[in-house]
Amino acid sequence: MTTEQKLSFFQELINCSYPLYHWEYDSSMNLLSSNWTKELFSGDFFSYIGFHKLIQKHISDGNQSPVILEAGYNLIWIAGFEFRDMQLHRCYFIGPVLSGRDSHMKIRKRLDSYELSAKLRFTIFKTFEEIPSIPNNIVTQYAVMLHYCLNHEKVVSGDVRYLNPYASDKDTAVRTDTSTHTGIWVNEQKLLKMISEGDPHYKEALQQSSSLSYGVKAEFGDPIRSHKNNSLVLLTLCSRACIEGGLSPTIAYDLNDYYAKRIEECKSLTDTTNLCSEMLEDFVARVREAKEQESVSGLIQNACEYIKNHLTEPLSIKVLAHNTGYSEYYFSHKFKKEMGCSVNDYILQNRLEQAKLLLAGTNDSIQTISDNLSFSNRSYFYTCFTRHVGISPSEYRRKNGKL
Repeated sequence: MTTEQKLSFFQELINCSYPLYHWEYDSSMNLLSSNWTKELFSGDFFSYIGFHKLIQKHISDGNQSPVILEAGYNLIWIAGFEFRDMQLHRCYFIGPVLSGRDSHMKIRKRLDSYELSAKLRFTIFKTFEEIPSIPNNIVTQYAVMLHYCLNHEKVVSGDVRYLNPYASDKDTAVRTDTSTHTGIWVNEQKLLKMISEGDPHYKEALQQSSSLSYGVKAEFGDPIRSHKNNSLVLLTLCSRACIEGGLSPTIAYDLNDYYAKRIEECKSLTDTTNLCSEMLEDFVARVREAKEQESVSGLIQNACEYIKNHLTEPLSIKVLAHNTGYSEYYFSHKFKKEMGCSVNDYILQNRLEQAKLLLAGTNDSIQTISDNLSFSNRSYFYTCFTRHVGISPSEYRRKNGKL
């Protein structure tokens, strides 16, 4: 079968369940064909709202994975890319889709707030009424299938990217309509076990769990609020699993508080999706690190935990040795032997890691971060950060800032 035949067959299968349409673009994002006939979303709509720029950046960054694009009002499209000889040949949009069962109600309320003529308001809402609401896990599966049709290459749902031209971060859709919880608990336990073991293959279990359930079955009138709630549930479960896996409870609770705050700050569904991915990666990496230190004595583990919990306070070998009841010489020698680095280097490494979190996740000034982490002055902080991270604090914030 040719690519065109595969796509035609694929859309026929989709349309057995949902009325979706397609748009075909060349590599320069010039429209070649579409079976969408209504005025809304026609012409240069995708370029006007910023989809073309998002896709061009996605491709120029070396990505080939399919994406889900959000246009506001819980409205999304799937975008897949056909490559030939490693070069973009065609881009295909499939949609439109509404990402929550309450989306029609929200759109009606929003239209009522505008001073539109009754005829125009009716025309717009009539178009939106015909747009299907599809569960997020189904939309993601469609994106995976579209990629296979275009490139004969298998990807998993975790490879699908979520992009939003309006939000500072991301957006995704969450609602599904399952009537049973069959199999959810087993897969949830499998996922949590892998997280508690620091298993990097946890994404496979996560994919299986998400295909069975979208999370909390409650209507809040807002898909973003629902996704935040689901993210908070996942955060709580994962932090407890990490404690069982050997991560310090203090560290796990601190991370729980940190990510809970960031979840609440998310402004779109894509925000929460990408934040959850980052959160899981962080938890699993920390559990692996904790397990690698199982051979470290309790005395040194306690010292490490004390350091991580007091990064904003003055720290020294004298203070740490005093807490353990040993001499400074014995403590520093034992620490370096078991940890592979000096006490001062370990303190610096952890302060820089904390600085990275603060640079990316807060609006605190660099001077404030330097002072709070007990660096002697801003210049010294800049020098240490640049030497160990490879870029300056300001450059790191520019590249990784979440706010």
